[in-house]
Amino acid sequence: MNKQRSILNYLPIVVAISVVAGLYLGKFLYEDESNSPIVFSGGSGGKVDEVIEEIVENYVDPINEKEITEYTISKLLAHLDPHSTYIPPKEVEEEKERMSVKFEGIGIEFRVIEDTLFVVNAIEGGPSQKAGITAGDRIIGVNNKEIALGKLETDSLVSLLRGKAGSAVNLMVYRPFDEGKIDIEVIRGEIPIYSLDAAFMISNNIGFIKINRFSSQTADEFKTAAKTLVNFGAQKFIIDVRDNPGGSLYSVVDICDELLPSGRNIVYTKDENNQETYNSSSDGEFIDKEIAILVNQNSASASEILAGALQDNDAATIIGRRTFGKGFVQGVFNLKDRSRIHLTIARYYTPSGRCIQKEFEKDDLYSYHNEELTRWESGELYHRDSIKTVDSLTYKTLKGKTVYGGGGVIPDEFVAYDTTMNSKLLFDIIEKDLMRNYAIKFYTPNKIKGNDFEASSQSLSQSEIILPFKKFIVANGIQWNEKDWETSKKYITNRLSAYILRVKFNNKGYFKKTAELDKDILKALEILN
Repeated sequence: MNKQRSILNYLPIVVAISVVAGLYLGKFLYEDESNSPIVFSGGSGGKVDEVIEEIVENYVDPINEKEITEYTISKLLAHLDPHSTYIPPKEVEEEKERMSVKFEGIGIEFRVIEDTLFVVNAIEGGPSQKAGITAGDRIIGVNNKEIALGKLETDSLVSLLRGKAGSAVNLMVYRPFDEGKIDIEVIRGEIPIYSLDAAFMISNNIGFIKINRFSSQTADEFKTAAKTLVNFGAQKFIIDVRDNPGGSLYSVVDICDELLPSGRNIVYTKDENNQETYNSSSDGEFIDKEIAILVNQNSASASEILAGALQDNDAATIIGRRTFGKGFVQGVFNLKDRSRIHLTIARYYTPSGRCIQKEFEKDDLYSYHNEELTRWESGELYHRDSIKTVDSLTYKTLKGKTVYGGGGVIPDEFVAYDTTMNSKLLFDIIEKDLMRNYAIKFYTPNKIKGNDFEASSQSLSQSEIILPFKKFIVANGIQWNEKDWETSKKYITNRLSAYILRVKFNNKGYFKKTAELDKDILKALEILN
C-alpha cells in the first residue's frame, strides 16, 4: 500500500514531463493554437500511460482513471503559475459562452425573488424588448405551463427560455401595477453580449464610458460610444475599467490605437526567445481628448494594458487604487477530448518596460487570488504611502515621470477606498441584495415619474422611497438600527434610487446616479475640470 501511494506522489512529475514536452512540440506544429488539438500520450516512452495503468490495476481501492489524470494535469498547471489552468470538457462550452459576443434566446436579464421570476432588464434591440417585455414584469408561465420556481433550478429555467433563433415561446406575464396577467409571444433571436455597461455625458463636456470586459467587439463598441458622446459635446473622457478582469489583447490594442498618436508603443510581449511589439498604426481619432482612466484592485490583464500604455505615453491620468497585477499572456490549447488548457506563454510589458505581473508563491493559489485581503490589512486601500514600491523597478514615461514595476499599475491620483458609510445595517441589506430586489419588485417604468433621467431622479424624494423600503427590509428579517441608518443613509438612499432608475433607464440610469457619490469619479471630474 505504501508503494502504491509512492507511485501516486510521483505521478504529477511524470505527467509534467510528458505535458511540457507535448506543449513544446505543439507550439511548433500548430499555427492556430486556439483550434488545433494537441495529444499528450506516449511521451517519455509511454511512461505516463504505464504509471496510470499500474495504479488503476493495482491500487488497493477502485480508481477512476479519468479523474486522476485530470487531477494531475490541474495540479501541474497550477504549480507552474496562477494563470495556467486546465478546463474540463464540460466547462469548455460554458467558457466559450462567457467569452462570446452573442447567444440565442429571448434576451432578458432576470432575478428570482421569493420564487417569482422578475425581469430586471429586456436587452436593447432583443426579442423580448421588441415583443413588449419590460423591467418589472413577472414571468409566471412558459408555453401555457406555470413555472414552479420553488422546485425549478435556475439552469432549468434558462434552458426553458433559451432556444434556437426563430423559434417561438409563449410567456405568461403578470404586471401588478398595470394590465395584470397577459400572454406575450416572443420569437427567439441572437442576443448581443455587450462589453460596455454604459456611456453617457456626465457633465457638459465630459463623456463617461464603463467597460466591463474586453471582447472581440469591445473596440467597435467603444468607438461607436465615443463618437456619439463627441456629437453630444464631449471634449474629455472618463473611461472606467474598475473590476474589469481583462480579455482580448487585440481589443485593448485597438482602443489604445484610437487614443494615441501614430507610432507609439502600446505593449510588447516576450517569451524566452521572441518579442512581439504592438504600436499605434496612425493618429487616433480621439488623441485631442483629455482622458482619465479609473482603476482599482480588481482591474486586471487587458485593463492594465490600457492603463499602463496610456500612463507611459502620458496620454491619460490614472485614478483610483493599484491594479491587480496580471502580466502573463495565456495561449489556449485544445485537447483531443474537447478539454483545453490555458498555458502562460509570455509576459507583457508596458511601453516604459514595466512587467506588471505581481509576485506569487508556488502552489498558493488562494493567497494570490485573494491578495486584496492583504491590501486591506496593510492599509494600501486607504493610504497611498502603504503601496510598496521597489527602487530597482523604477521606469520613466515618455515625458520623464517616474512609474513603478513589480506588480500592478500604481495610479497617478490615489483615491482611498471609502468606508465612512459602512454599518452592520448596510452589510445586512447588501448581503440579502434588498436594494435591488426592492426596486425590481415595486417599480416598473410606468410607475417612475418623469420623462428623462433628471426629472425622474428628482421625483424620487427620500420620503417617498425610504419608509416603504424600511418596512421591506424589516419584513425580510433585518433589524432596523437608527444609528446605523444615520451612518449609511446617504449611501443607501443613493443606491436605492440608482436601482429604481435602472428599471426605467437601464445601466445608464444606475451609473449616472451612483456617480453622484463615487469618489473616484468625483476625483476624475475635479482633475478634468
